Amino acid sequence: MSTSLVAPAHAGTGHSLSIAESHQQAFVAGGTGTYTITVGNPGPGATGKAAVKVTGTLPAGMTALAAGGSGWSCKTSPSLSCTRSDTLGSKQAYMPITVTVGISPSLAGKTVASSFHVTKGDPSAKDQSSITVNVTVTNTQSQSQAQSQSQTVNVKCPEDDHDDRAAVRH
Repeated sequence: MSTSLVAPAHAGTGHSLSIAESHQQAFVAGGTGTYTITVGNPGPGATGKAAVKVTGTLPAGMTALAAGGSGWSCKTSPSLSCTRSDTLGSKQAYMPITVTVGISPSLAGKTVASSFHVTKGDPSAKDQSSITVNVTVTNTQSQSQAQSQSQTVNVKCPEDDHDDRAAVRH
């Protein structure tokens, strides 16, 4: 399953962050699963160099085993997070983050939700997006066709006088 970056309606006013998730294999009870998280800038302006942070919340029964991606500094404990501070150009995306999770056998046959959030600068900043991903955990690898995915993307617009956006206007 894959997703694409979607520009929010306000994208014409400057940079904005988007987040997307994809996964190709089944999430198998007692095994592992892998999320691929992509952060993009669908807006017409560059993001500036303020820190970009991706955080993840996993359901009970799922544990982050590893996380990483080119240019990202990631940790899985005490909570899942990845950061970077380089500028992201207009209509560009950072290299994806791969998150590998361990899946408890108790999740077999259940649909569970994970959420991933991206913020730029202060965690309370208005420039943030989030996505919720539902996956159905199968009993065996051969049941991978039964897997389903649904997503919700929420985008909050940056203020019109956002310092980073003003800094890229030359």
